[in-house]
Amino acid sequence: MKFTDILFIIVILIVLGLGLAYYFKTQRNKEIEELNDRKNEMMEVPIADHLFTLKNMELSGQTKRKYESFVATWQTITNFQFAEIEAALVGAEQLSESMNLMKAKSILDEARELIQATEEEVSELDQEVEELLGLPEINQSRHEEYMDAYNEARSSITNHSFEYGPAIEMLEKNLQYLELDFTRYNELTSQGDYIEADVMLDKINNDLTTLQEILQKIPAMYETIKNDYEDSLDDLESGHKQMLAYHFNFEDDHVQEDVEKIREQLNEAKNKIKNADLQEAQTLMDKADREISSLYDFMEAEVDAQATVKNQLSRLESNLKIVGDNNRYARIEVDRISQSYILRNNELDRISQLTDQIQKDTERFNEISQQVEDNEVVYTKTANQLKKLEQHLEEIDDEQQELVKQLAQLNQREKEAKSSLDLAELDLRNLKRQIEKQHLPGLSESYYAKFYKVTDQIEYLSQQLNRVQIDMDQIEQLGSDLNDNLDQLEAITEEIVDSAALTEYMIQHSNRFRFDYPEIDQAINEAEFLFYDEYRYTEALNIIEKALRRVDSEGPTQVRRMYHQEKQHRNY
Repeated sequence: MKFTDILFIIVILIVLGLGLAYYFKTQRNKEIEELNDRKNEMMEVPIADHLFTLKNMELSGQTKRKYESFVATWQTITNFQFAEIEAALVGAEQLSESMNLMKAKSILDEARELIQATEEEVSELDQEVEELLGLPEINQSRHEEYMDAYNEARSSITNHSFEYGPAIEMLEKNLQYLELDFTRYNELTSQGDYIEADVMLDKINNDLTTLQEILQKIPAMYETIKNDYEDSLDDLESGHKQMLAYHFNFEDDHVQEDVEKIREQLNEAKNKIKNADLQEAQTLMDKADREISSLYDFMEAEVDAQATVKNQLSRLESNLKIVGDNNRYARIEVDRISQSYILRNNELDRISQLTDQIQKDTERFNEISQQVEDNEVVYTKTANQLKKLEQHLEEIDDEQQELVKQLAQLNQREKEAKSSLDLAELDLRNLKRQIEKQHLPGLSESYYAKFYKVTDQIEYLSQQLNRVQIDMDQIEQLGSDLNDNLDQLEAITEEIVDSAALTEYMIQHSNRFRFDYPEIDQAINEAEFLFYDEYRYTEALNIIEKALRRVDSEGPTQVRRMYHQEKQHRNY
């Protein structure tokens, strides 16, 4: 690289450095100017003028103390914080001129933070000073508003004193207290303590609001006590006396005592209203309302129960006749059925017990009817008694009907048993014919034993069914045992017939192998011995089938298929 090139680069770098320095210096100057403008804006806020105005208002008390606090704060801002900001900005400007840009930036950052904090203080102070300066006018406006409300309340109390009853004395005292508060407000305002005057206006507002609520509620509460609750108590007393005259009776009659207690509660509520304790008065009134409703319910329940009892008596009289008629029919049915069947569910005792229960219910019904006629009942209590009596009659009637239904089933059960016996006899004859058709050489002793057992069961069941008085439970058990043994006999018979026929077919099929296979000849001889001499057809089939399968694996299957096809066609 040539010397001229190096020199050119150095010149370029110097120019760039000077340019950057000029740029940063310009930026610092802009920042200084911006912060200086913000400082001047703060100094132009008219706090000093407002404080001067307040000073000339001859303040006192809490307002004066507040003003002095504002002055002290403003002096601190102007004497110290503004001076500190000014010094920082001058220092930053000097450092910028001397090209100490980094130091200037550091001082400017500190000045910016101080200006930000001071702006917030100045803004807050300015707002508070303006609020204090405007407080007298706001107070005057509120005073006029509250005075109008006070005059309206006084007029209402004066012109409508009769509506407030005993509470008028308490209301007039409240007016006097408000007058004293207005006087105190005027004193504070004339003394220049506008903050305390503002507090007094808050108190006046609260007291006025309370008074207005009282003025609105008291007439309504007195009216409710008189026109609703006290009239209701009079109505309850009158109604109670009238019901007693009409021979109504009450269980634990406490109506008159409760009426007196409620009157005492309402008198206490009036005293609470008189003393402006409206919340407690309302609590007493709500309690009285609930108790009055309870008394109405107590008395109305008797009136409603009277009509209910009359309907129940009429309905029960009809039900007793129906249940009694059903009971007589049930007794006749039990007596009639018992002549033909042995009864095992204590039907006679049950019908006797039901008869006794009906008699007792009838006596109880007559007793209650007489008490009602003699006006000796509490209807609500009697209604419950009659309801239980009605439910008991329904239970008795249901039991009677179920008893008659069970008895009526005995005849049907007998018919079914006879039909089942006829079918069993027919099945036994068919089994006998089926065996005879096979022309078997004989049958085993066990088969004859089973056959004769079924025969004896049929004969015994027939005898039991022909008795004058039969036991259907026993009959059905005998029929069940008979059907079980008959099913077994049918299965044994089918097995004998199938085994005998298959044995003959297997032997016929095996004869072609008899001379070539000695074991086949031996099996045929053994099977024929079991077949013709022992009548053991199933064992004979097993022996010949097993031997045939060893010489012709498909032979037994073909024989069985042919036999079952033939059997199916024959059955069809």
